[in-house]
Amino acid sequence: MNVESGGNLAARLDRLPYTRSIRRIVLLISLGGAFEYYDLFMSAYIAPGLVRSGLFKTTTAGFFAPNGIGFLVFSTFAGMWIGCVAFGYVADRFGRRSIFTYSLLWYSIATLLMSVQTSAVGIDVCRFIAAIGVGLEQVTIDTFLPELVPPRSRGHAFALYQFISFWAVPTVALLGWLLVPMNPLGFAGWRWVAAVGSAGSLTVWWLRRGLAESPRWLAANGRVEEAEQGVRDLERQDVGGDVPAQGVLVGPDRVDPLETGGLEDHVAQVAPGASAVLAGPEQGRDLVPGDPFAASQRQQG
Repeated sequence: MNVESGGNLAARLDRLPYTRSIRRIVLLISLGGAFEYYDLFMSAYIAPGLVRSGLFKTTTAGFFAPNGIGFLVFSTFAGMWIGCVAFGYVADRFGRRSIFTYSLLWYSIATLLMSVQTSAVGIDVCRFIAAIGVGLEQVTIDTFLPELVPPRSRGHAFALYQFISFWAVPTVALLGWLLVPMNPLGFAGWRWVAAVGSAGSLTVWWLRRGLAESPRWLAANGRVEEAEQGVRDLERQDVGGDVPAQGVLVGPDRVDPLETGGLEDHVAQVAPGASAVLAGPEQGRDLVPGDPFAASQRQQG
């Protein structure tokens, strides 16, 4: 990758305003994150149904007994840990969009398989496999968002992501309250709660169509032409053309004047006396009168 080209692409991304097309990307990523949170919190709400079905017990002779609720929870967090630590690198190798989409498919299928298991061991194994996908999804989202969203808007983007994602928690709680005590159509309620969570696989195709690969990742992996096209697409959607060479866009045709000339120029305009702090000691002057370090530096110079 040409370092200058990659730096130029990153600078153009950083100058984009936080407009509708970028919010749409954040929304699509957040919807995928909602399935992650649903799967993560599901264990607590289906646990009474698992005990009611006789597959699990609330207390066991040992913590690692596979038919204990404690071991089910352990399987979930062990899988997440492996997904984060052991597989977190795959998003760097294969791309943010691909891993985001396939990790969603991964834990959706594993959760669907869990919903038809008839033994505690089978449920534990499926939870472990699903949680690997959840952990991988988590680190991918945390990388994907800041690479696509301009720096000045990332706080808002992460707030929106968390707001949408955490709606999955009351959703799974409500479904657990409604379905776990029942046996709709002859199937245990906890199986229905798990099956609803696996519906994330139905959104995979739609999400993949709506998401673009991170231009920063493309540029970092030598695919500069694709990265350039991705940035141009965002620029055309957001501002109708290429962004200016300097400044930060705050709207379709407005540039933030504070960002155009750089920090030193701006400080020199609004507070001339403070520009010396940025420039440092010069022409024999000390910022702090009597500073022995500055005096020694002048003697050495």
